[in-house]
Amino acid sequence: MADNLSTWSLILPLIITVLVSYGIAWYYRENYDPKYYLKAYAFYTILFLITSPIWHIPFILILGILLLGAVVLIFRNQYYFDK
Repeated sequence: MADNLSTWSLILPLIITVLVSYGIAWYYRENYDPKYYLKAYAFYTILFLITSPIWHIPFILILGILLLGAVVLIFRNQYYFDK
């Protein structure tokens, strides 16, 4: 199954997830309560999982993309917190 994966079907969801993580961190840059940006990322995760059959990606890669997005969100939010 992984032999037939297109590069675009892997890179596009990855780029979208990183951009959404940056956007959520930027939007909540003045609010230091983590429940707001975690709710926003959970909403994105649900939407991503619903639309994931479009990408034809194995589930483990979808989880990896979402985990990378969560890491980017946490570290980017920490950047705004330290400012």
